[in-house]
Order: sequence, then C-alpha cells, then structure tokens
Amino acid sequence: MRNLSLPALTAVLVSAAAGAQTAPVAVPYTVQTQPGARSGGGTVNDVALWVNPADPAASRLITADQNNGLFTYALDGGELQAVTEGTSASVDVLGGFPLAGGTSAALVLSANPTLSGLVPYVMDATADGGGLTRLSPTAAPLDVGVTYGTVRLARGADGTIQAFGGLASGGLRQFLLTPTDGGVTATPQRDIPAGAVLGLVVDPAYRALYVAQQGQGLYRYGADADAGTQGALVVGLGDGGLTSVGRLALYEASGVDGYLVASDPSANTFVVFDRRTLGRVGAFQLGQDGGTDPVEQSRGLVAYSGALGTAFPEGLFVAHDGVSSSTLSDNLKLTSWGNVARAFSPPLIIAQQPADGGVDGGTGKDGGGGVVVNPGNGNPSGEGGGTDDDSGCGCTSTSVPAIATLGLLALSLLGRRRRS
Repeated sequence: MRNLSLPALTAVLVSAAAGAQTAPVAVPYTVQTQPGARSGGGTVNDVALWVNPADPAASRLITADQNNGLFTYALDGGELQAVTEGTSASVDVLGGFPLAGGTSAALVLSANPTLSGLVPYVMDATADGGGLTRLSPTAAPLDVGVTYGTVRLARGADGTIQAFGGLASGGLRQFLLTPTDGGVTATPQRDIPAGAVLGLVVDPAYRALYVAQQGQGLYRYGADADAGTQGALVVGLGDGGLTSVGRLALYEASGVDGYLVASDPSANTFVVFDRRTLGRVGAFQLGQDGGTDPVEQSRGLVAYSGALGTAFPEGLFVAHDGVSSSTLSDNLKLTSWGNVARAFSPPLIIAQQPADGGVDGGTGKDGGGGVVVNPGNGNPSGEGGGTDDDSGCGCTSTSVPAIATLGLLALSLLGRRRRS
C-alpha cells in the first residue's frame, strides 16, 4: 500500500470530516399545537418560549401570526390566549424587565405591522389563560411609524436590555430599552445596512449578533452598540449545507458550548453549526415516525437547553410547520432536545439530563436566535481577552474535529520515530 504524505493525509481526513453527516437525519416530534379557527387562515411567522420561573412545566409558547396577532400555548399543545390588537410579524421574550414598585417580569416584544411599530407586553406568571398583557396600553408603539419583520431581545454586556429589529424595508436597528413609570422607552443606538433580515440571534457569551439575510446567508456582527456596522459572512447560500435561510435559534449547552440551528425552509431542514467554530455538524428534519406530516416551510424555531417538567426533561426543540396536514392551519411541532441530539452520530450535547432535577427558570432565555464564534484565543469575546475585531476574520473557517487532529499528531510522531 502506498504511504501518504502528511499533507496528503491531512487533506483526506479534513475532507472526510467535512463530509460527515451530510444527509439530514430524521427526528420525531411528540406534541403539536392545536390552533383554533383563524381569520384569513393561520399564518405563523415566529415563535418564542417564555420559561415560567416558578414552574418550568407551565411555560408558554408565543406565536406571532401575521393575520391575527399573538397566541399563547401550553407545552401540551393547547391554545391558551389570543391577543388580537393588530397583527404580528415577529415576537421575542426576555426575563427580568424592571417594573414599578421594585418588581420585574418577562418583557414580550411584538413587531406589529398593523400598529406600525414594536409593541411591548409583559407575561404574568400567576395569570390563568395565557398571561400576556399590554405594557402601558394607551402608549404608542416603540418606534411608531416603522414596520418591522423581525425582532429579538438581548441583555447587553453591561446588563442593559437591548432590542434588535429587522426593518421590513431592509436593514437592522438596535435600541436601548429603558423602563419608565409603567412603560418602556426605546432609544435608537445604531442602524446596520443588512439587507432583508429574516432571522436574528444574539450570543451573549461571545457578544455576537447573527443575521440571516435573504438570498445571501448568515452574517456576523458585534452585538454591542459601539461595534460598528460592518459584518462578516459566516455561511453563504450553497455553503455549509444551506440552500436558503430563515429563522435562527441558539442552543446554549453551557456558557460557551452549544449549537446554532438555522432553518432552511426550501429544503425543509434545520442545519446545525457548532457554537464555538461555526463548523457544520449536520442537518435534521422533523416529522412523525415513517415521515408523515413532516415540518415544511418553517418560519419559526426554538432550541432550549433547560428542563421543562416531566414532558421535556432534556430540553426542548420547537419548529413551526407551514404545511400541516393534521390541523386546520399551520401549527407548531415540539420534541425533546434529546430526540434531536441522539439522532446524530456521534450524538449532540444534551445539557440537561433528567437526573439533574430541574432548571433555573429565571434565566430569561427565549431559545431564539444566535450563534457564536471563537475569537482565536480560546476564550469567548469579552472573557479573558480577544476583541470583536479578533473574532471577525475566522468566521468562515471550519475546524478539524478533535479526533482528526489527534490522528494527525500521532501519525506525525510515528513519522519522526521512523526517520530516527
């Protein structure tokens, strides 16, 4: 057998690693929502997860319906509440928003084309029937007169609450949200010329903002307001297994590990990228056993790493199904993150094991949006060195898996011994 040189063997191993898990794996869903009749038909455009800090099993899914408004669901799929003051193109939620009297609540922000702006709500953990109420109902929407198609909330490095909105006309706007007496004000901080924005996610550990741009792919920007407006292409369409790009979600397995999940609506798949390296891990499709009623044309997803009661002790993955054959309109499909993780070989990380006994429901994570980068020094940006500039140039690189690296090291040492 002909001996391969080390460079040639490196190319072989890298090629094999890059080609691993190319075909999407099948993941079964276990629950689906049962939406009621909708005016004009149900057209879900986004979904967010509110985690109940007192009882994670009683958490809520919130859908943005472009024809009808906001709807909340229990984790068993039952519809709980309809908020129909205008339509909604996108929705997100973040815990710990300060209220009058020294209390706090989860802030829910809806991109409302009817009212032309961003409309704030709060989620009442003690309320029956859903718990969404309009924050300062007589006040005008935030940034009134501007139509948004995407909205995401995040906490800044200094603890402030930030909002990111993808404008319907194109581009991205960042706000500082400040609580007032019974309400909230939004102060614009920067505008980013980002084209047509379909998905957003913020990775707080790496201070990275990831943007899905229609017809182009995934871009990375700094999440802080002073990070400038220049982005770096992470994955272009046709690369990394993406034929199209839609909503994004971040699975936070730890402070620095996890996955970016990107919806590929044209292929009816969800593409998984490693959170540290942005290397493609693989892709999966969501459907029942036998491939019946699969998720198609998805316009919303959630990936959550904490335990949510006995139904989802290993975390949760949720996807909108735009072509549902089992309900009157489109709906949401739910499955355990453990089902997603074990469909891959080797399995993905499962951060929350049932024996761990619970989850910190007060984190305020919504499971939506985001991916991260390793700035090159082994630490997340903002943790022990590395700047936003440091992390910008390596975003499109796919790291060689550890097993390949170890194999190359062993072969290199063997070659040295033979030469000796």
